[in-house]
Amino acid sequence: MSDRSGVSEAFDGLASSLSVATLERYSVPIGALLLVLVLRPLVSMDFLLGYGTVANTILIWMLFAASFNLLLGYSGLLSFGHAMFLGTGAYVTAIGLSRFDSPFVLSAVVALLLAGVVAYLIGRITVQKGEIYFAMLTLAFGTTAHFIANYNPAELTGGTTGIAGGAVPAWIETERGLKYVSLGGFQFDWYWLVAAAVLLGLVVLWQIVRSPFGRTLIAIRENQELARAMGINTYRYKVWAFTLSGIIAAYAGTILEVNEQGATLSLLTVTTSGDVILMTVLGGANYFFGPVAGAFIWLFAEDYLTDFEMLVLPLKEFPIASFELAGVLAYWQFFLGLLFVVFVLVAPREGAWGLLRGGVERLYDRIRTESDDV
Repeated sequence: MSDRSGVSEAFDGLASSLSVATLERYSVPIGALLLVLVLRPLVSMDFLLGYGTVANTILIWMLFAASFNLLLGYSGLLSFGHAMFLGTGAYVTAIGLSRFDSPFVLSAVVALLLAGVVAYLIGRITVQKGEIYFAMLTLAFGTTAHFIANYNPAELTGGTTGIAGGAVPAWIETERGLKYVSLGGFQFDWYWLVAAAVLLGLVVLWQIVRSPFGRTLIAIRENQELARAMGINTYRYKVWAFTLSGIIAAYAGTILEVNEQGATLSLLTVTTSGDVILMTVLGGANYFFGPVAGAFIWLFAEDYLTDFEMLVLPLKEFPIASFELAGVLAYWQFFLGLLFVVFVLVAPREGAWGLLRGGVERLYDRIRTESDDV
């Protein structure tokens, strides 16, 4: 009887260890799936934002920030012009839909191919110039992309007004401000297509960073001279990292174009490139989900603080004191910038996600230690 119980305990232990190992191995895709499932219900709560349509934009920016982190977090390259790829994806897709009446899939594929070619050529020119010159050159190329869109060559980009009319696929229907997808007689909320597309993009990024290519990027980031001594062509790896990052950023741009029903010049500005840098550093460039968390904090704070007018203590149902905050929170960027400075000083590469993850791990270790003692 004791032998049977021992075997049973052994099998239980093996199953438990396998399940834990499986969860750890696939933690990123599982986390990404949970993210897209709970994000809209979360932000729709009355005490948070109270409406769910903003979840579409948050998801797309999460993917954009994650694509940028393939450069900053995994390759150690800081680009000041990464918005050019987000804008390329949006503009080329909008041009295909509105100017040439082409299918969305064809327009999106052309956008990704063009972004890939442009990123590869820019990478060949810039990555070997050194970190400072790389940052300045990407800023110059990003500014050039903004100038081209503003110049409105052949009346394709719409100039300062951008592209709006006819830039939505035929299978997108809008009713009372909400978008729906109508395919094959079925109709479902646009959010779920955004969620599926973003989930696909995050999984592709995860496969890239966990592959030998991604691990080599980390080795180059940590010690470029040692990587060269080992025979790694660091120049080639950086060029392809820049190319893949640009393609996935353009992929986010194609989704954003449908979500915004067009393309605007603001997508190509230096401010957009700066925002994604701040999101990545705020969330934590050391982690896959760091930029994702940073994008959520940034966009959630923007919507929440700008709509926050009155603070009621202790609860709205049982008010004791109230404070008018609309005038103060109009400067929400100042408070978010202050939070950014705090994170940079406390944990420059860990960010909000690293601090949260470290706190959870310490709490888990403490609970586990106490349970073992008992």
